Amino acid sequence: QGAKAAMLLTETLAGWLREENRRSGKTALGALGLGVAAGVGVCFVWWRSCQARELRRPFTIRDEKSLKDVGDPLAELTRIVEWLQDAIVRPIDSRLPGCPFEHDLLAFPFTPLVLVLGNHSAGKSTFINRILGTNVQETGVAPTDDGFTVLQRHTSATVEDGPTLLSCSENRPFRELQRFGQPFWGHFKRKRLKLPDNSQMPSGLQIVDTPGMIDMPVKAESMEGGRGYNFLEVIRWFAKRADLILLLFDPDRPGTTGESLDVLTRALAGLDHKFLIILNKVDQLDSSVDFARAYGTLGWALSKVIPRKDIPQIYTTYNDGVDIGQREHKLPLEAFRKKREEVVAEVLRAPARHWDNVITATEDTLRQLDMAVTVTSAVRKRVRGRRGTACMAALSVVVAPGAAAAWLFRDRLSGANRVSSSFWAMYAIVGYGVWRIIEEYNQQFERLQISDLDRYFEEVYGRFFLHVDASDLRGRWVTVRPRVVNILNAAGSVASLPAVAPWEVARIHTCLNDDIWYLRLLAKLLRSEGMA
Repeated sequence: QGAKAAMLLTETLAGWLREENRRSGKTALGALGLGVAAGVGVCFVWWRSCQARELRRPFTIRDEKSLKDVGDPLAELTRIVEWLQDAIVRPIDSRLPGCPFEHDLLAFPFTPLVLVLGNHSAGKSTFINRILGTNVQETGVAPTDDGFTVLQRHTSATVEDGPTLLSCSENRPFRELQRFGQPFWGHFKRKRLKLPDNSQMPSGLQIVDTPGMIDMPVKAESMEGGRGYNFLEVIRWFAKRADLILLLFDPDRPGTTGESLDVLTRALAGLDHKFLIILNKVDQLDSSVDFARAYGTLGWALSKVIPRKDIPQIYTTYNDGVDIGQREHKLPLEAFRKKREEVVAEVLRAPARHWDNVITATEDTLRQLDMAVTVTSAVRKRVRGRRGTACMAALSVVVAPGAAAAWLFRDRLSGANRVSSSFWAMYAIVGYGVWRIIEEYNQQFERLQISDLDRYFEEVYGRFFLHVDASDLRGRWVTVRPRVVNILNAAGSVASLPAVAPWEVARIHTCLNDDIWYLRLLAKLLRSEGMA
């Protein structure tokens, strides 16, 4: 339509100028050149606009039969993820207040990672030492480590402190941890380990041992969880980039502590597909009654924080080599040993699922961005419409009567009969008062809209709820809603939010349908070739 309008305008101008040229000669000739230039300019602007809307992929989407033509599937997959972030996510995110999706973007290269969480004395370090094949991490009943330790197999044994690790070249995302400040850097390190040949720990895998989660006194909780840095945000950062999350519990304290409750409800929200829940050290229980009590207590505690009727599977395990005294076991330790081996197998499988998790994280970012933009655009549209209506009402109340009075009495208000300056001052004060009332009304209306975001979500996505529950959309909205609130509050005025064009949202949908599907094919190819 834009092209047709530009062509029609150019033809109309050319016809008019030809007629004028016959009448006035050179003047019309100059105007003709000016009109042609204007037409060409309109066409050029339209062409540039169309070019900007096109998806210029630096790759070709192939079907499953032509995948064999991809020379380096790993490089192709990395290139596509980076292009999706740079061409689709960043241009929209940079226009939103505070760049809310900036920290969701992935950087490469990044080594596959397993995150180990749990209450203190839950057996995290002992479990890790067993995989490593040597005692590297300190163990004990009391808390033994207050920091985050990255463990990785290497040809030589070295220890790197936090500031050094933040500039690690083979793990570029670590530099993002700088935003958590020096208190975190001082509790962050990496141990590169020269492990024995019989160690199960593969090369190209990182295991992150974390501080034990404990209940903090109320006063300590007032300072970012009593640790000097935002512990939950750090856990969230690692969890989003981890390929597997192990959450260990001690049978002596199977209930969730205050900190582990926050981790489950906030730091691990939306990452259920990644974590395994483990009731460890079950060999310390004396009878099946004790086991049932511990298992039931943990299940009850989890049901309070995981809003589902069916709680995730709980792996019951124990650690070999721990002195438990001389006593006869009445529990099926062999069954628990098999469960432990299942957990270890999942840890060793983490590199194989690495790229699947990268694709899932990229898809989730695109879907959350789409939802955030859709809802904020709906709020922006309504607020701008109401603001325009209020401004028109103010003009009709203040400006229109004044203008009508000035027109009716224009003959009487000349010369010596001019209205005094005090009248105009009073009129200006009244106008300012009306403007302040309208502005306060607009701000109050914006606050009401922000508090009623769930209604906007239901309106925008109502067509998806006609015949099905669309639980995926509702679950995603729980995660996206706080971001939308932050975007709207940070904007100052919702009406001043930058507009996101419908074609930009349409490009997100295209990438979700085409590019994510292609990424899944590449990940499948990597698994089949043993490269993942």
